Amino acid sequence: MTGMHMTDWDRDAALTTARILLEIKAVNFRPEEPYTFTSGWKSPVYIDCRRIIYFPRARSKIMDMAVEKIDRHIGFETIEAVAGGETAGIPFAAWMADRMNAPMAYVRKKPKGFGRDALIEGDVP
Repeated sequence: MTGMHMTDWDRDAALTTARILLEIKAVNFRPEEPYTFTSGWKSPVYIDCRRIIYFPRARSKIMDMAVEKIDRHIGFETIEAVAGGETAGIPFAAWMADRMNAPMAYVRKKPKGFGRDALIEGDVP
């Protein structure tokens, strides 16, 4: 955490998140054939955040901690909107926006090619 002091709360949240991700089998290891990320980087570890979507208690706890982290460090009053990238980022953005009572938008990988042909869905300030 560059420029920020890690508090006991931060450590507890990190450990809780790690435990949850391991419990729901979102952490995958493949040292013999590393995963290739969209950046081209390779890693023996892959965290499948989409697994969180399936587990209501896990996602609720993780979202609660994420929202609390935002409130502790920058405050809700600084948030004008929450945006998520399609497709996996949309539910996370929706859950956070709902908890923060904030507007929500999402960003497409590319415009649909019809209708408004928008790259961003939702009003972004």
